Amino acid sequence: MKNKIFGLALLATGLISLPSCDSYFDDVPNNATTLDDIFQNRGQALGWLTNIYSFYPDNTNRYAENTAMYWNSGSIEGYLPWDWVETHDIVQGSLTPSTGFVQRLWKQYYIGITNCNIYMEKINMCDPMPENEKIITKAEARAFRAYFYLNLMKLFGPVPLMGDRVSSNDDPISMYQMPRNTVDECFDYIIKEFKEVLDQKVLMSTFGGDGAYDDKTKGSLTQEAVEMLLCDAYLFRASYLYNGDEYYQNLANFDGTKLFPQERDEQKWRDLKTQAKKIIDSGLYKLVYRDTQDRQVALAQSCPFKSVFYASFGTPTNEELIYGRTNASKETYALVPRFSGLPSNYDKGAGALTIPLEFVDLYFTNKGMKIEDDPDYFKYDTSNPPTAARGTAAIIQTTEYKDPISGHSYFKPVSAGGAVSYKGPTSIMKQFYNREARFYLAVSFQNRPWDFQGGAAIQMQYNGNSGSDGNTHDYPIFGTIVRKNYYSKTAGSWDMSVEYRLAEVYLDYAEACAELANSAVELEEALKYVNDIRSRAGIAQYGLNAGDNGKDVRNQQKVILPAYDKETVLKAIYRERILELAYENKHYFDVRRWSVADGTWRGGAAMTDGWVYPSYHVGGEGGDMTGFNVNNVGQTAENVNVNFYKRIKQQDRVFTKRMSLLPIPQEEVNRNKQCVQNNEW
Repeated sequence: MKNKIFGLALLATGLISLPSCDSYFDDVPNNATTLDDIFQNRGQALGWLTNIYSFYPDNTNRYAENTAMYWNSGSIEGYLPWDWVETHDIVQGSLTPSTGFVQRLWKQYYIGITNCNIYMEKINMCDPMPENEKIITKAEARAFRAYFYLNLMKLFGPVPLMGDRVSSNDDPISMYQMPRNTVDECFDYIIKEFKEVLDQKVLMSTFGGDGAYDDKTKGSLTQEAVEMLLCDAYLFRASYLYNGDEYYQNLANFDGTKLFPQERDEQKWRDLKTQAKKIIDSGLYKLVYRDTQDRQVALAQSCPFKSVFYASFGTPTNEELIYGRTNASKETYALVPRFSGLPSNYDKGAGALTIPLEFVDLYFTNKGMKIEDDPDYFKYDTSNPPTAARGTAAIIQTTEYKDPISGHSYFKPVSAGGAVSYKGPTSIMKQFYNREARFYLAVSFQNRPWDFQGGAAIQMQYNGNSGSDGNTHDYPIFGTIVRKNYYSKTAGSWDMSVEYRLAEVYLDYAEACAELANSAVELEEALKYVNDIRSRAGIAQYGLNAGDNGKDVRNQQKVILPAYDKETVLKAIYRERILELAYENKHYFDVRRWSVADGTWRGGAAMTDGWVYPSYHVGGEGGDMTGFNVNNVGQTAENVNVNFYKRIKQQDRVFTKRMSLLPIPQEEVNRNKQCVQNNEW
C-alpha cells in the first residue's frame, strides 16, 4: 500500500526516499491506496499536515532523529560523552560529506518540503474539508516549506529550490539534475513565501480577542509565529556569512554562476531592522519580570533569577514567548546529576552534559563586567590551587550567596553528615560567588546544592556522587553540568520548548542597528535594547557613550565599553546574545553566521579581546577545552580538598573555516551531477 502511494511522489535524485512518511502511513487505513484516497478524507488529510509539523526539529532530545540535532553539544556550550552522540563528528573534526547526520538532515528537510508540496496540491480535492480550513492549512504548509528551506540554508548554504513540484516515477532523470540556487535566490524565495502567507491574513492568531494567549493555537504556525520566522530569515540573509564573506565568494556552479554575494548589501540589514522593530512595536509581547514569589511585576520589583528563569520557560504564561514547539521531548536525563549512593527519593540522571570552562568564563560577574575586568572577581593559581598548608579558605568558603538585588538565595552550602554522607568538603569555590543570574540558571558547579531535591550537594570529583569512578561514562568531563532547561517540579507544567522569544528580537534589532550605524546616535539605539536585556538579568547597563558613567535604572554603576565604535558595540551585542540565549540552540549557528567560529574576526586577526571567546582561548569553537580536575590527577594528602580545582586540558577540538557550513552529502553530489560541493569538502 505504501509503495503505491509513494509511486506518485518520489524524487529520482534521492532528495526524497521511500521511508519519508512511515510514521504517518502506519496509521493510514488499509483501504487508502493512493494519495488521492488520503485527500478524500478530512481526518487523513489533517494527519498529513500533522506529519509536516513533525519535521519542525525537536532539538531537546539527545537522541537526534528526523530533522533534529542536539546542537548544544556541538558547540563550545557543552559536550556529551557517549560514543553514539553525532555531534562528536563536529567537535572532533571527523565530519565528512558521508557522515550519517549530514545525509539525514538534508534528506529529511527535503522530505518535509515534498510533503508540503503534496499537501498544497492535493488539499483542494478534499470535499469534506470546509473551504476556509483548506485555505488556512494550505498557508501553514506553505510557511513550513519556507521554514524548511531556511533551515537548509543555515546548515548547508544555498540549495536547489524545488518550487511546487510533486514528482512522479515517470519523470525523466534529467529533470532532477539541478544546480544549487544562489544565496540571494534562496533567501528571496523564502522571504517571498513568508510574506505572501502573511499578506493572506488567514493564519490563526496566537492571541484571543481579549489579547490573552489562546491555548488552542499552542504549537501552531500562527500569523505571529510566521512574522518571527520572517525576522529570522532576514537575520541570516543579512549576516556576514551570507552577505559578503570573502571565503565563499568564489564558490560557483559548474556554469560559473557565483553562489554567494560578492559584496555586502546594507539593505538586508535595513530589512531586518524594520521587521524586528515591527515585532517589538506590536505590543504583543513583553520581557518577563518576576519577583521572588513568581508573580508578574515591573522591573523595579523583579528578581533577576526568577525573571531569566521564566523567560526561558515554555508555557503560555511566558509573556515574551513568540513560538514554542509542542511535543518536544524536553529530555533532562543529561542535566540531572547522577547522585550515586544517594537515597532513592532523589531524581537521578547522568549529569553528563558538561560545559567547558571556556564557556563558563564568559558569564559576567554580578556587576555586569567580564571576569578579567572586575577587580573583585576571585583569582587563583589554576594549576596549583592553595592547599591546606596555605589555607584552603583562600579558595573555598561556606557562606550562603543571595542575589544582591532581590535576596533570592542562589545556594547555601550543604552541611556534611545527616541523611546523606559526603566525601570531602561541601564548601563552594569563591569563583562561583558574585556571578550574574544567568550563570546560576545555566551552570551546576562543584558542591552546588541541587535545590529541587532537598539540597543534595553535586560532587563531581573522582568517586563523588556525580563524578567519575573509572567505570562509567555518566559524569561531566569538565566538572560542570548544564542546568538551564531543567525546571523545578513546583514550577508547573511546561509543555513547549522555547523556539523564539522577545529577547531574541531585541538582540536582532540591536545587531541590525549596530551593523547600520554611521553615528554615535545609532550605536546608542543598539545599546538601549542590549541594556534592557542586561537590566532584566540584574547586571549593570552599558553607558551609551564614554561620558555616560552614572547609575542605571537599578541604581548600579554603568559599565563603560573600551570603545564606542561599530566593532566593539557589535561584540558587546554578540556576548549578550551568547549568554541570554545559551542552550536555546542559537550559539552553534550564531558564531558561524558572524564568521567568528574559527577564533578570528571574520578571517582577520585573532580575537583576544575576550568578547566572544575568553581572551586566553585560541581557536574559537576549536582549540583546547579546559575543565576541572575530575580525575584528581596529582592528588596528595595535602591538596585533597582543593585538587579538583586545578584546570586541566580535557579536549582538543577542531574547527576550520570550512565548517561554517556542513558539506553537501556525498550521496547527493554523486546522484545530482549539477550539485557542487561546499568549499574544501
